[in-house]
Amino acid sequence: MNIFNRIIMVILLLSLIVFSIVSIVNIFTDLFKWSDIADRILNFSQNVNPFITALVLFFVLAISLIILIFEFYRRKIKTANISSDQSGKTMVTLKTVSSQIKESLIGMEDISDTRVKIIPKHDGIIINIFSRLAEGVNVTEKTKEVREAASEFASKNLGFKVINTNYTAVGFTPRKVQKLREEKEEKLVEIQEEPETKDQEEKQVE
Repeated sequence: MNIFNRIIMVILLLSLIVFSIVSIVNIFTDLFKWSDIADRILNFSQNVNPFITALVLFFVLAISLIILIFEFYRRKIKTANISSDQSGKTMVTLKTVSSQIKESLIGMEDISDTRVKIIPKHDGIIINIFSRLAEGVNVTEKTKEVREAASEFASKNLGFKVINTNYTAVGFTPRKVQKLREEKEEKLVEIQEEPETKDQEEKQVE
């Protein structure tokens, strides 16, 4: 929406610039009279159905108001408080917290399609985890393991006080599918590590 607002603002500015230039030139050359232009516009509007004219003007007004509202409206970034003291506060965006906890759970076996949502509270955070489990896995033990891992990571690595950690199984995946996903994740990790090892080898050769 911000790009659309900028386009509209550029068009309006260009229109004002052209209007100003034409007005300045007309002052010295008398190419036309503003009253004649006004008469033409009024005569045209009188020939058109007044309901259609009113409807068009209403849409123009509504679009203008919407653009104006979005121009001044700024989406508030949702954050969670890590710590606060007399000198200030330490805040982290919820999107960052969710992605960090999700990445910490990617390497765990028997879970896939993990999603993490954070609910900030005045005295800590609530972690809601959603994922698929592999078929045949012990649901109680596995979900407890996932909840403890997420809670420990959020408290030790990110510095949050975890009030509660909830887990929701959104489905089950066959073992073969789970293994294929784990192999793909391992390959992605290897591909990411290869450039680093090559750079280290090149530095050693130099």
